[in-house]
Parts: sequence; structure tokens; C-alpha cells
Amino acid sequence: MSEGSAQGHLGERRLTTIHAVGQSLAIGPMFSAGLLTGLVASVAGYSTPLSVLLGTVGAICLGYVISLFARRFAGAGAMYEYLVHGAHPGVGVFGAGIYGLGILFLGGGGVFIANGFLAQAFLADIHVSITWWILGIVVLLIAVGLNHVGVRVAVQGVLVLAGISMIPFLILAVTIIAKGGAAGNTLAVFGTGHSSWNSVFHGILFAVTLFIGFEAAASLGEEAREPHRAIPVALIGSVALAGLFYLLVTYAGAIGFGVKGAATAWVADPSPMGALAQQYDGHWLSVLIDLVVMLDSISVALAFTVAGSRVFFALGRDGLLPSFTTRVSTHDTPLGGNLIILGAGLLAVLLGGITTLGDLVKLPNNIEAFQISAGVGSFLIEAVYAMLALAAFRIVWRDWSGGARLWRLAVAVVGVATPVLAYYGSLHPFPPYPGDLSLIIAGGSAVVVLAWFLYLRSAHPERIAAAARHAEQHHGVPPLDESLSFHHEPGLPA
Repeated sequence: MSEGSAQGHLGERRLTTIHAVGQSLAIGPMFSAGLLTGLVASVAGYSTPLSVLLGTVGAICLGYVISLFARRFAGAGAMYEYLVHGAHPGVGVFGAGIYGLGILFLGGGGVFIANGFLAQAFLADIHVSITWWILGIVVLLIAVGLNHVGVRVAVQGVLVLAGISMIPFLILAVTIIAKGGAAGNTLAVFGTGHSSWNSVFHGILFAVTLFIGFEAAASLGEEAREPHRAIPVALIGSVALAGLFYLLVTYAGAIGFGVKGAATAWVADPSPMGALAQQYDGHWLSVLIDLVVMLDSISVALAFTVAGSRVFFALGRDGLLPSFTTRVSTHDTPLGGNLIILGAGLLAVLLGGITTLGDLVKLPNNIEAFQISAGVGSFLIEAVYAMLALAAFRIVWRDWSGGARLWRLAVAVVGVATPVLAYYGSLHPFPPYPGDLSLIIAGGSAVVVLAWFLYLRSAHPERIAAAARHAEQHHGVPPLDESLSFHHEPGLPA
């Protein structure tokens, strides 16, 4: 097949559970711990570990909810196909539009700003000076290029890199805890004595951002060998492991910075964990922390590129987006979707370079641009999480009874409550300018998606009715808790 030809499907079913886990772990635990925890601290301060704890519980419940769909449907569109089949075709199409724009703001745009200033910080450690936006574009080209040639090798590399990269963070956390941080070990970080419940709930918005992208494994459903088993294992397993890691690191970060520093230095420093490493261990660990955060941020960019490009491909294949989005490369990867990510990334880096909004809040302008972009993406994607959790009530009520139904309904309730609490904390009190831009832009994006949906419903109602028809459906699904286990797969060592 020639480059850029249209095709109704992606590559062969060669990916295994290990690849799905790797794709989920590409949410970037080290990147998130090194950078996104600062977003949580910007509103939760010393209570950041409490926001992370609540966010972890919510993310695990969301992982279980999404697994209910992953056990039944498998395709490149993932969230789109889950909502179409689990709720209603119209809900699925609208939700896919929200999710696609959320991916662009968070992972197809904002992440490349972060890639740039993280790489700049690391190179500064070794006395090399390169402007951040150049580095951001380099990472954008790497992510798009790797997704173009295929993710199999790249995802295997992510797994190895994640294992190695975690070591410097564990050394840092153990050192801080052993030394007692700034004022001794304390459980006060899991309370609101130095903050408020509003701050904690607001922190949940960004705490869940630590996990956003874990569902990217679902986008491999069309290319996985046993998607109905591999995807659920990856979803729940990766969230649980990442949650434990985040709790350890944020506890160490909170006591390491202290009450005042958690609300100031943790937020303003482009490499807060590197700063703690410098203080508690020495320059050598600070350099290693900056290195692994930078490398892990490339994994994050790749994960969002993989997920986003496949959502746009799936929508295009169903006639819901322009035909160029159905183009695939000679490697059976989404060429049109890749081009959308490339354009969004270039635009984000440009806007991050010209904005002066950071001057208003005494932050570097590119960091403020990233915070706004990440906030927009979080608002949009968490809305889709809530939609999925609500749709899960139908599956639970239909497929279980008695106690099995009750505890699953409780999990779905927590899945809905997690984004609701995040929204509540973000809107009460309403953030002042420029912090309100994330909500305003997210609202504007929802209006754009609604206009697109209404056009499709008016001009092409048959396309909405036939949405997600390519998703493979798995019938006779066994109880999820009995089938969620790692097992030997052909082609892998026993």
C-alpha cells in the first residue's frame, strides 16, 4: 500500500498485554511526579498528598469503570466506541469530540511546552543553553515520528525506561523521609490544617491529571492480540502502581519543602524534585532527576500522540471528520491523525512562546501557558470520564445482581464523584484571571464540539446512527474480577 492511502483498519493484532501495560505506563509517572505535582501543589499546597490520595482512589475506580467497557468492545477509538455502545451513538460522538480536543490541549499541545522547558532545565544542568521552544519542537517531531513508524518497539522501551527512571525518585523520597524533611515526618499532609477542603478538591482536578492518559492503552484495542483481557489488566494495574508511586513522592515533596515551600517553591520551580534532590542529596541526583523527568516526558508525548491520532482516525473512518483523517502510512499507523497532533503541537509551542500571562502571577510564561493548557485538557477529559462512569451504571445493573451489583455501583459512583469534586474545587471559589482561562477555553471548546455534533445530526444522521461500527464486540463476558489476571501469552516467555 502506498504512503497516505486510505484504509479501514490499522496494523495486525500483534500487541500483547505487556505492550498495553507499557502504553498505560507511558502516562509518565516520573514526568508527572517531577512536574504535574507542582500543579496540585499550586492549589492544595501542603495538603497535596491528600489530593493525590483521593485522586488515586478516584482513578482506580475510573480504571475499573473503563475496564467494564474494554472487556466488551475493542477498537482504535476507545473512549468514543465505549460511549457509543455503552450509552448512545449521539453521546459517543459528542463525547469523542470532547475527548479529542482534550487530548489536543493536554497531550497534543501543552505537553510539548513542558517537554521544552524540562529539556532546557536539564541541559542547563550540564551547561548547555538551548531555547525551550526549539527543544519542544524536537520532542514533537520525535513523538510524531515514532508513532508514524509504529509503537511496538517504542512501548517496549517505555517499560525499560520506566523501571530505570524510578530509581532516582525512590532514592530522593527515601532520603527526605529518613532525614525528616524540613520539620519532621507528619500525617498533617493528609489533613487540611494548612489548607482547606476547597483547596484539596481543587487539587483533585490536577491529581487526576497525574493519571490522565492511562486509558491510552485502550486505543491499542484494534492492534492487540487479546484486547478484551490485555486492556483491562493494563488499565487497572498501571493506575494502582502509579498511585502508590505518586503518594510516596508527594509525601516526600510536602515534608521536604515544608508548609511554606509547598505552596511557593514547589509551584514556581520548573524542576521542583530536582531542587529537592539538590538540597537533600546533592547535585548528582538533581541532574539524574532532571534527566529521567525529561526522558519520561517524551514517553508522555508519545502516549498522547498514539491515543489522539487513533481517536481522530476512528472518527474519520466513520465519516465524522474530513477524509484525510482516514489516511494511514505504509506502517499502518494513522497518518491524518498524526498530522493533527503535529499542527496542534506547533500551535501550542508558538502560543507558549508569545504569551505574557505568567507575568501576572509571577511564573515563567511558558509554565503558565502549560498550566492553562493542561487545565483545559483536564476539564474536557474528566467530563468524558464522568460520562463513562454514568454509562457504566447500565452495564452493572444489567449484568450483575445482589452484592456484586452493589459494590460495582459504588465504584461507578466514586468514578462519577471524582471529576465532580474536581470541578467543584476548581469553581468554588471561582478562580481569578488568568486562572479562569482554563475553564473559559474548555467551555468554548465544548460549544465548538456541540456545533460540530449538531451539524452532523442535521446533515448526516445516518453516520451518527452507524458510529463505532468497527469496534469488535466480545459477547459472553465473564465477571471482570475473575478474568483480570496476568497470564502467559504466545510469543512471550513463560
